Formats: sequence, structure tokens, C-alpha cells
Amino acid sequence: MSDDLNRPETPDAAPEGEAEFVVLTEEQKAARNRRNRAIALGLFVFVGLIFVTTMIRLASNYNAGA
Repeated sequence: MSDDLNRPETPDAAPEGEAEFVVLTEEQKAARNRRNRAIALGLFVFVGLIFVTTMIRLASNYNAGA
């Protein structure tokens, strides 16, 4: 049964050991770049939020002890 899972569905599929590469269109490359920038911006905002929250908590603990 496991042999059925490893067999290619079409006879013209690439032989084992040979990779098939997808060539992206310019539109797909632009979409990928937009996604990457959105992810980077989201990470930057998240790290900034954690930093600000940490600084506020540290300041409030420092002021409470003084």
C-alpha cells in the first residue's frame, strides 16, 4: 500500500532525484515581495510593542520600589 503513495501519478513525472522548478511570473514575484514586506512590518510592530510594554513595566516597577 505504501508503494502506491510513492508512485508518480503521471508517467511523464520527473524521475526520482530530479527536481522540478517553478518559474514565477513578474506578478507572482511582486506579490511575494508585498507579502514579505507585510510580514516584516508586522514583526517590526510586534517587537516594538513588546519593547514598549517591557519599558513601561520596568519603569512602573522601578518607581514602585523607590
